[in-house]
This record gives sequence, structure tokens and C-alpha cells, in this order.
Amino acid sequence: MSEPSSQKVKLAIQALSLARPVEGPPGDDGQRSVWHLSAQGAELLSFVDSEGRVQRQELTLLGEHCVWTSGVGLRTGRVEQVDAARAEASAVHPDLVPVPERLLRAALALEDYQGEDRYILHIQRVLALARQSLALAGNAMPAPMSPPPMAAPARAPADVASVPAPLIPPSAITPEMQRRQGREGLTMLLVLAVGLVVGVALLFWLL
Repeated sequence: MSEPSSQKVKLAIQALSLARPVEGPPGDDGQRSVWHLSAQGAELLSFVDSEGRVQRQELTLLGEHCVWTSGVGLRTGRVEQVDAARAEASAVHPDLVPVPERLLRAALALEDYQGEDRYILHIQRVLALARQSLALAGNAMPAPMSPPPMAAPARAPADVASVPAPLIPPSAITPEMQRRQGREGLTMLLVLAVGLVVGVALLFWLL
């Protein structure tokens, strides 16, 4: 099956945003379904628990299928029309592993949605996060945006340790520094002499 064009997918999402959702009655467990359907080949089926939290969503876009389940994540597949006379007679063929291209096409189709439908907003956020994860994993992204300028990376501790300390050239040693070093040397000699005298005195005292 040929891949749907981005323009057709976006038109399908626009029609889906204008569709009036149909809410089903709650089941025995309190879960209910909310169905969005457009004539442009887009369908969103959401399952909500008794507290209004979305537990599962199934998005169909021109024959491509994305399923999100709470606690499980995203899966993809394709939809095959079984009976041309009946629009609802279709079969979903899940992919063995999620196909990044299907997720990206769905995310791109929904990225411009700015409405207030909470169910469309929910699947929009889910697919946007999936798109970011694919980008971090190194998958090719269609029409990538220019990355912001990055600061220079901080040097790792190991790199810092491997760089030798800069040496002070002889020309940088001033007379003041030489006098200070001389005074420090004399002070150290006096401290050593006093310590030696005290040590000898203690030795005689012990004997």
C-alpha cells in the first residue's frame, strides 16, 4: 500500500477536528468510548475510565493505524478495507514492531492542531513525545528544524587531569617574588632550629 501524502493526512486531521464526537454508554467497569470520525479517512477511538482518564486510543489515518494503551505504549499497523460497500468493515493488521514512519506521519499531521478537544490533544501529546524519543534514538526525522546553538561542552574531569599545569617562565619571576621566597626560606630555617633545640632539651630531660 502506498504511503499517504502529508497534505492528505493533514486534511484528514482538520476534518477530524471538526467532527462531533459520539460518546458511548459506560460499561460494567465504568469505562466508556468516545468516537471521532471524519469523511476524509481519519478516525479516533478513545476509551475513558470512570474518572475521565484516557486509557486507550486508536488513531486511523488513511489506512495507517496507531494504538496507544496506558502502561503499554504505542503500537502501529495498517487498516485493510474488507468490504467496499461497508465503511466499517475493515481489518487492522498490527506491525510486529512499531514502524517509526507511521508514528512520524501521525505526529506531523497533528502538530498544527490548536483546538480544545481533550481527546485529540491527548493523542497529539502522545505522538509528540514519541517523535522526540525517535529523534533522541537517532531515527531520521522529516524536515528537521535547525538546532539551537549549543554551548561549548564542559571538559570531563579525566580530561582536566590529563592537561599539565602551565609553567611560570623565568622572566615572570620578579625581584619582589625572589625577596618573598628568601624570607619564607629564613622563616622555615628558624622553625627547624627551634624544633631541634626543643627536641634536644626533651631528650636531656628524659635522660
